[in-house]
Amino acid sequence: MFVPLLVDDLANTFAWSRHSTARPESCASFEDDAVQTNCVQCVEGDGEQIRLVDPVSGAVSYSDLPSLKLPGGINPTSFIFTMISISVLFQAIVFITVGSLGDYGNYRRRGLVISSTLGACACCLFIVLPFSASLYWLGGLLIMLSNISLGVSVVFYNSYLPLMVEDSALVQGALEGKAEGALGDDDVYKAREAANSEYSSKGQMWGYVGGTTCLVLSVVVVVVCSVALKASDWWSYGIAASLSGVWWLAFSAPAIARLPERPGPPAPKDVNLLLQGWLRTGRLLRHLHAVSPNTNVFLLLFFVFSDGYATIATVSVLFASRELCMGALELSALAVIVPLFAAVGGYAWHAAQVRTGWSSKRVLVLNLLFLAVLPLWGCVGFFTTSIGLRKPAELYVLAVWFGMCLGSAQAFGRAVFSELIPKGHESDMFALFEITDKGSSWMGPLIAASVVQTTGKIRPVLIYLLCAMVLPGGLLHALDLEPSIRAAKGDAALAIDGTEDADDVK
Repeated sequence: MFVPLLVDDLANTFAWSRHSTARPESCASFEDDAVQTNCVQCVEGDGEQIRLVDPVSGAVSYSDLPSLKLPGGINPTSFIFTMISISVLFQAIVFITVGSLGDYGNYRRRGLVISSTLGACACCLFIVLPFSASLYWLGGLLIMLSNISLGVSVVFYNSYLPLMVEDSALVQGALEGKAEGALGDDDVYKAREAANSEYSSKGQMWGYVGGTTCLVLSVVVVVVCSVALKASDWWSYGIAASLSGVWWLAFSAPAIARLPERPGPPAPKDVNLLLQGWLRTGRLLRHLHAVSPNTNVFLLLFFVFSDGYATIATVSVLFASRELCMGALELSALAVIVPLFAAVGGYAWHAAQVRTGWSSKRVLVLNLLFLAVLPLWGCVGFFTTSIGLRKPAELYVLAVWFGMCLGSAQAFGRAVFSELIPKGHESDMFALFEITDKGSSWMGPLIAASVVQTTGKIRPVLIYLLCAMVLPGGLLHALDLEPSIRAAKGDAALAIDGTEDADDVK
């Protein structure tokens, strides 16, 4: 929440310091700003503008601020999107390199410990940035390090899910019933899907509860710093951002201490495990193409729509700040609404699935179509100046809507994917999942950076976000995943450690 605001403010301030003319003063800093001209005023729906007042008629008009550039000619607001995009490209490389480690020995737990600790420490270092606007580049590096570490930690974290599902009483009971001849494959499949969606939804829900709690504390920090201590927004954002790192460290330690090893088989001898990740990933993709091609199609669709809703979150923060003129306290309230309702939405959608008997895929498709409402409503603002994300009140309502669907979409996306995982290759497959989830999130920020660099505005990015929700949702609805799920849970071995290739397995 606070990192994009902090780094964006630093980058814009540094860009102004390089500009040949000084930044005009804010209109609000003058005692009688009604007649003040050539000052900066934030206009809801259009962002910061230079206000011009005709000395004779008193008519007010607005013009855009000068085009500011950082070293290298990059727009300051494009900088944050560019750094996120670069970090995600590095994420994809790291995912493939270390993704297979979790399937061997005790690397599953060890990888979670190392990546979590490194990511948390990177977040703590955001406290350094407010000392100087020239440190905006350090903010970009910390974004990269924390993003990569977070993504790697989630790879190892997610790899526990299929093992927990197989150990659940529901699945074990179904397998025993099948062995006794009382139950069939359909019963085992339904038991796995039920346990999967339950664990995934509850895990996502409690994650958002924890995140919301941390965020509330961060909001308190922002209020105290801004109101009581009269600190600048830089220090408010920096302290709040670093608090997330402290929270991450404080709760990782006891959680990981109680986490069982769940070791995999011994690592192959005379094999470079880091190179093995690339080899296994290549063989895995060939196998999936040969045995269950629809799994690859799902990954491709997930690549697009996960990038879409991740980019919505990032764009919304900067859109609210830059174009809707929302201050630190308003943004803090907005930041609490999304994860709070994401927790509520995750529970509500899971309860709806239990009552209706809908598949995880159907719930996911509905979530995507509902998520498309936010960019669709923003696109209305191209044709009118009264509605269509032109007022802060609209964003509060859409934040509730977005949160109600976001947590559920993430949980059911993971639940659908975990049904497609062959036994013994949880880390491999979730490395692919992270490449298509967080590893895909370079595309939206890169498009956003290009749009902002070209137009100086954030609103046109909403067109891409609308397409990124609607098109994958429609294609996923038409995609038949049941044969792929049966193939993943069948008796055929997935031999991607040896010399067999996909044709041999087929």
